Amino acid sequence: MNYIEHLEKHCGEIKGSLELEDMMEENIQFLKFENAPIDNTYTATTLGLLWRPLQFEEERFYHQELMMSVKQPEAEEDVIELLWRLTTHALETGQAFDLGEFYSMPETVFGQYGFAGVYVTAPFYFDESFFIHHGDASFDEPEHVLPVWFVPIFESEADYLEQQGMDAFDEIIDATEDELLDLTRQPLI
Repeated sequence: MNYIEHLEKHCGEIKGSLELEDMMEENIQFLKFENAPIDNTYTATTLGLLWRPLQFEEERFYHQELMMSVKQPEAEEDVIELLWRLTTHALETGQAFDLGEFYSMPETVFGQYGFAGVYVTAPFYFDESFFIHHGDASFDEPEHVLPVWFVPIFESEADYLEQQGMDAFDEIIDATEDELLDLTRQPLI
């Protein structure tokens, strides 16, 4: 199974794609899925970043694709802008996104919702078999591809993350049902 088939197995049929000129030069596009991970939500993801090995601080390399899921269809432009900025960051730095990291929110993205930034996590609202794709050698895919999920979080949640650490914060977000998909949600902390 290639990575597109892996995506469609877990997210359903591709409902749209967006090719931005600067990303097309890098052979990266953005895909949209509806009703993924649950009904009345959508997921946007990169496709093509997997061909770029990205490095963690401990000098290991991984192949990642970036994704975000929300309930608000009117926020699609913000989702794409955020994924574009994160993809650009990965391409410019060569650095992988590590689980538990926090990235400040650009002022132009999700401004009306009051988020401080995004949290990097596994796509835990999806089936666990989605967390890692074992590359298809017949497509010359890397051995493993990790879909990395970005969740918008509030300042109070970012402060808790900084003070209590990733494990404590993950316990709180793992206990949610679908709250993290709703951009109009209240802070968990």
